[in-house]
Amino acid sequence: MKQLKYILLAFLLLSISLGATTQNKSSQKPRYKTPIMGWASWNNYRVEINEDIIKAQADAMVSSGLKDAGYNFINTDDGFYGGRDEEGNLLVHPERFPSGMKALAEYIHSKGLNAGIYSDAGINTCASYWDKDTIGAGMGLYGNELQDLTLYLKEWDYDFIKVDWCGGEWMGLDEEVQYTHIANLARSIKPSVIFNICRWEFPGIWATQVADSWRISADIDNTFESILAIIDINADLWKYASYGHYNDMDMLQVGRGMSYEEDKAHFTMWAMMHSPLLLGNDLTEMSDETLEIVTNQDIIALNQSSYVYQARRLVDYGDLEVWAKPLTDSMSGEVAVALLNRSDKPQSIKFALEQVGLDASAGYTMQDLWSEETYDYATDSEVMREVPSHGVVVLQIKGTSIPFNVFQYKD
Repeated sequence: MKQLKYILLAFLLLSISLGATTQNKSSQKPRYKTPIMGWASWNNYRVEINEDIIKAQADAMVSSGLKDAGYNFINTDDGFYGGRDEEGNLLVHPERFPSGMKALAEYIHSKGLNAGIYSDAGINTCASYWDKDTIGAGMGLYGNELQDLTLYLKEWDYDFIKVDWCGGEWMGLDEEVQYTHIANLARSIKPSVIFNICRWEFPGIWATQVADSWRISADIDNTFESILAIIDINADLWKYASYGHYNDMDMLQVGRGMSYEEDKAHFTMWAMMHSPLLLGNDLTEMSDETLEIVTNQDIIALNQSSYVYQARRLVDYGDLEVWAKPLTDSMSGEVAVALLNRSDKPQSIKFALEQVGLDASAGYTMQDLWSEETYDYATDSEVMREVPSHGVVVLQIKGTSIPFNVFQYKD
């Protein structure tokens, strides 16, 4: 009888252990290592959001083919707050989100997508001031970090969190200390969470060890001038991007009023520079032209490669620029080259193969990643292409690398 008790006890302990292991495996999915792709509410709606809008975007992401193209995050930005109760627990806006944020995350997950949410490192959110959405006052993380993060990531089960800095700046907080504290707490609660620092400038090298991505500039707007300004800011930050850690150039403005060529250039440069690709347009009213741009698999592949080398501006003729990045390693002989025309008229842009790390004499082939045109084997030392005003031409070149080429050292 005593032996039977030991056997039953051993069986019970084994069952508990196996159950715990199964539960841990189901709750700890791996973190995304490539730049995230998805949609975020801020560009198009600011705080004028509600659960019907967010659900409609999730539906459209699936029905439009965006999910199949790699987009899989639906991120709700500032505007969902409803105050705090007497114990400091966050409440959800009763009119905008009557079903609650947990139910919204469940709906997004039911579509096979990931759910993202917003907060601030300080006491108040950005919209509490800039958008006069005063209900955002007191809704930031400061003083409630563990309580709020547990709610967002464990109880509501969100997969991504963007942490803004308005409240933190107004309080004079130490950004490295506060963001590191928040990130450590977030990952202790949900190791798979994607953590974004929204600081509006490169925070410093410390951020590369703390966050999955970090904003590098003020907010983007839907003008080509804004696009170029952010590209210029990111040009010198290429050495800080690595696998799993990226310079965030802000949410995309494709499909929000710029020209076709501008949208192509915008999307191309975000992809070439390994920025997160978060659409900011209304997915329910997206044109075929916009869909064509943001689902170009060749351009997306430049962004999603496990070999991370943020594109660099290697030739600068003023308004005419040559950007390039190696595709599999610095000596692979495979390079993506973007010819960017910032000017108001079509221009020819040329570059030497040597300038992008290739030996022309060994021969090479090329493909245009937008027109899909392929070019025959060549040994010409220079390449020239006509580039539309405010446009881009992207060439994928396969050849032979020059030893000690421009990509081999991050200095």
